[in-house]
Amino acid sequence: MPLPATDPIVIAPSPTPFTPDDRVDLAAVERNVGRWLMTPLSGFMLNSENGEESFLSEQERLDIIRAVNSARGGQKFIVGGIDNPSVTESLRVADTLAEAGAELVRIRIPRLTDDARGYFDQLVPRLPVPAILINQPAPGMFGQSLPLAAGSPEMIGAVCEMDNVYGYIAGGNLRFESMTRMRVPASKKFWIGNGVLLLPGAAIGANGACLMFGNIAPAECIEMLTLVMSGELGRAQDLQLRLNNADWQVLSRGAAGIKAALNLMGYEGTQPRLPSTPLTAAEIERLTVAMREAGLIPD
Repeated sequence: MPLPATDPIVIAPSPTPFTPDDRVDLAAVERNVGRWLMTPLSGFMLNSENGEESFLSEQERLDIIRAVNSARGGQKFIVGGIDNPSVTESLRVADTLAEAGAELVRIRIPRLTDDARGYFDQLVPRLPVPAILINQPAPGMFGQSLPLAAGSPEMIGAVCEMDNVYGYIAGGNLRFESMTRMRVPASKKFWIGNGVLLLPGAAIGANGACLMFGNIAPAECIEMLTLVMSGELGRAQDLQLRLNNADWQVLSRGAAGIKAALNLMGYEGTQPRLPSTPLTAAEIERLTVAMREAGLIPD
């Protein structure tokens, strides 16, 4: 489908449900998509840290994209994830993601090369679909007090100027990202990647988001961005404060946290893939209280 033309855009890294014998549950994937189609969520990020990408085979990753593509019925859009410092391998993976149904590819700024700019110069013009960069040098380390940042604002801005780049997903270091926002062209997307940073991220110029919290609160995420973009900072602050604890209770446990939250909302989040552990009963209770206080589930 055509990519949305109106901001703010909010997409969510979709968790991967598993069967009791630890297989990818594609039927549950499709049922979850059916529910997300009834929300204002703009699209799906697949092959992500929240989707337990490191625990999936390449075939499983492609099967998930095909299942989502089939279930969405031409609605919303799909972003397929790539995390590889090799130009040749990234191109091969990009071709398979596009063939499976992805309209965009998310590319982590490579961590295992000293020539990230050269990587993008060789990769981007040859991609079958546009790319969106993400600054995530330590996937899964969502709770860092001062998250790491990859590359430089100047390099990121220069790459985002390329014709086949759709935009950029900011990391959690807002000092770094404030400088990066100045260098990313206004015509390109600049998305924030964390629920507790929606308000400050929008305040430095984010016009969308790709975040775990979007799975459970897409309407609230869109509302937050809209309020800040229209200058209604007081209302945005009230909303941010209402959502913060729920976001933290989810984010602090990664895939296990978002799966538990989805289970509470009636989705089929299921459990993390072995040997990862699900939330304890005490953690689920804290999450339940936080989600009720945020108005995401009924009392």
